[in-house]
Amino acid sequence: MLVSMQVYKAIVKRQLFDWSFSAPFRITVALGLYAGYLIKGDNGGETSFPLLLQAHRYAAGKLGTSHYSRLIKKHLHRWLTVSVPSIRGTLSEGKMRSFRARTLVLKPPRFEGDSIAEHGVLFTKTFGELALLVELPKLLEHYRLVIEPGWSGYADPVLLQYCRFKQHPIIVCSPEKTDYDFLQQLGSNLIPVRFGASDWVNPEVFHPLRGAEKRYDAVMVAGWAVYKRHHALFRALRRLRHTDIKVALLGFEWEGSRSEIELLIDCYGVRSHLDIYQSLPPSEVNRILNQSKVNVILTLREGANKSIFEGFFADVPGIVLKNNIGINKDYINEFTGRLIEERELPQVLMCFREHYRDFHPREWAMQNISPQATTAKLNAILQDIARERGEPWTRDIVAKTNCPDPKYYPDASVAEGFPTVDDILRQYGSNNKQ
Repeated sequence: MLVSMQVYKAIVKRQLFDWSFSAPFRITVALGLYAGYLIKGDNGGETSFPLLLQAHRYAAGKLGTSHYSRLIKKHLHRWLTVSVPSIRGTLSEGKMRSFRARTLVLKPPRFEGDSIAEHGVLFTKTFGELALLVELPKLLEHYRLVIEPGWSGYADPVLLQYCRFKQHPIIVCSPEKTDYDFLQQLGSNLIPVRFGASDWVNPEVFHPLRGAEKRYDAVMVAGWAVYKRHHALFRALRRLRHTDIKVALLGFEWEGSRSEIELLIDCYGVRSHLDIYQSLPPSEVNRILNQSKVNVILTLREGANKSIFEGFFADVPGIVLKNNIGINKDYINEFTGRLIEERELPQVLMCFREHYRDFHPREWAMQNISPQATTAKLNAILQDIARERGEPWTRDIVAKTNCPDPKYYPDASVAEGFPTVDDILRQYGSNNKQ
């Protein structure tokens, strides 16, 4: 009885999650938030403006999104004027560790005496923590900032607080097109670029292994969280239970438990089709990828997923849902895989069983989203900004990779003598925030 209740709760939780992404639900929630915004003043006030931002994040369809974007642009300046001039929050030990692990100097600043002669470049995934830890006006006098948000939906009050520094252009990685379009329409100092976490995979860690046998028809690399939607895979496998299809499931404890996934596997009756692995190091993930014919991601919304692109570098094509929010879907093309409707998953899995050799994702990935290629794109953008502002550019940025956190590429020697995160905190840290 206890097990039955646990299974029931697990299934209902996932059904409700999927339902929350339906257009009628999202439109209703967005309209409710918009009504609250109107009631509170329709003027970009400190209490009304966040409701408008939330309405934008829930909007479904171009009409609502465009309307909310126009209002956000209209009232942004007033909100920045009346809202608290610093990003609120507390800095836990965990957030501090995250900041240290996810922040890199890509180019040191150059000084002539006490004056800045050439801006450095600072990359961070933890822009909220950065604002809590340093005096941003002082930092931005010496560094161009590159922000890589970890989740889609850029009508975010923490991110938009960076619009205060309108004299300082800030690069924001925006692989999801709706995020890119939102920042473009905003016309602020936040400059969107169409690359993100997926564009920095280390090709020496994820690569083809000579002679690897294709033991698996498919692989899914995802934490056990509800939003990864393992149940969508299990539904497809249940429809294919009369076949001998075999799938590798690679996961880790993150906002969900393996025990609940195990319950769902038995509920759908697909255990014989699955081999389950947990918390594998990157080299082992690469080994399982090499043993698989296609890599599957079934999320409806997330940040710039890395696992599907790690598969590309292992020369494994990918399957992504057409209605996914967060992944740059231009990257899913004739060389790398297929965008599908969820109902197509069973037949597409069977198709890749025979036709996985038709794709050549590593070749495409090396040319377009390798650390070298992405560094060149970012360097060109930063160089253009400097030239447009009449500033010198005498030194290019160094490369980085995400594996899984940002690291210098190919190794730390490329940044020898650069300021460290501790140096940044010592020089720019707010006395009451360190």
